[in-house]
Amino acid sequence: MFSSVKQFINALLHINFEDEFENDLNQKHVVNFSYMIFCVGCLLLIAVFTFRQMYSVTILSSLSLLMALVGLRYNLIGHFFKAQILMPIIKIAQTAILSLFYFGTASGFHWFFISVIAYAFVVFRTDRQAVKYWVVGISLALFLVCELTHTNGLYLSSADQELSIVLVFFAVTFNFAMVINLVISRLKSVNHHLRILAEKDELTGLSNRRKVLADAVNIFADSVINRESCVFCIVDLDHFKKINDTFGHEAGDLVLAKVSAMMASVIRLQDEIGRYGGEEFIVIMRSTGIKEATEMMEHMRQSVEDMLIETENGIVIPVTISIGLAGIDPSVSRYEEILAQADKGLYVAKRSGRNRLSVQSDYQH
Repeated sequence: MFSSVKQFINALLHINFEDEFENDLNQKHVVNFSYMIFCVGCLLLIAVFTFRQMYSVTILSSLSLLMALVGLRYNLIGHFFKAQILMPIIKIAQTAILSLFYFGTASGFHWFFISVIAYAFVVFRTDRQAVKYWVVGISLALFLVCELTHTNGLYLSSADQELSIVLVFFAVTFNFAMVINLVISRLKSVNHHLRILAEKDELTGLSNRRKVLADAVNIFADSVINRESCVFCIVDLDHFKKINDTFGHEAGDLVLAKVSAMMASVIRLQDEIGRYGGEEFIVIMRSTGIKEATEMMEHMRQSVEDMLIETENGIVIPVTISIGLAGIDPSVSRYEEILAQADKGLYVAKRSGRNRLSVQSDYQH
């Protein structure tokens, strides 16, 4: 139930915001949320005071609701600053009027100014410092006026004012909790996104050198501890420099991207693949013996050889790969030793005519 409500709220906050990681998305979420909560509050006021036949509060709340809907529309159609500035104006005006002239300061309604201040600090960035300070200053001034001025509520009895204090406390607390949650969730999402970007090769979409080597360390350690077999492979595109020199670097980038996609599509889900550097790649196979790894990498080699990579000019570029394999050995204590063996296998494959694979391990499973 709670999960469904959270997903629904998240969907509402993302309406018309396509880029999940744009710079000011967090501000847009807070503005959206503030308008939605404000609209709900206005609807409650309209319902309660229409039932009580206190139509002046109903009219004021209806006008506030109408302005809030205008601001919400501004936010959805891209007029973000208009939406940002309209929200505190509406809320300050409504809170001040209801506190001083309708509900009385004993109702605690003026504590909603605190949520306006929180809104200002979250929504207005450094380039809007003047606006932020104006909003904060006016909110603080009106809050102090309400605190120091004792007015009687025209529409609330003493019991109503006591109930109002409780409701305002919960409303302000909920508002704070949701805004903080939005900010923290946004930070977590951005940090996760940045971590993915830091671990991904931009051209091929595969893990970059740092990430694939970190995976190599972890897989090697797990294999040693659990006494399981694993195989490291180094893959190299044949005559890649010639491709760049003959067809241009754009064609070379196209070849790298296409070949990377093909290699990633033929490995298993539990295997890791990453760009080692230039036209070299590393494939790491968990819980795999040399025989099985050889069959799989031969399938990869054949799949790449069968590819037809065509440039925008209609030129078909033939591509092949050479592969060196090495399996974990009981005498090996560091993953770099397996990579070195795989590199020797790659060297042998190159020397033997390319477009083939070579195994550099006698320890087979």
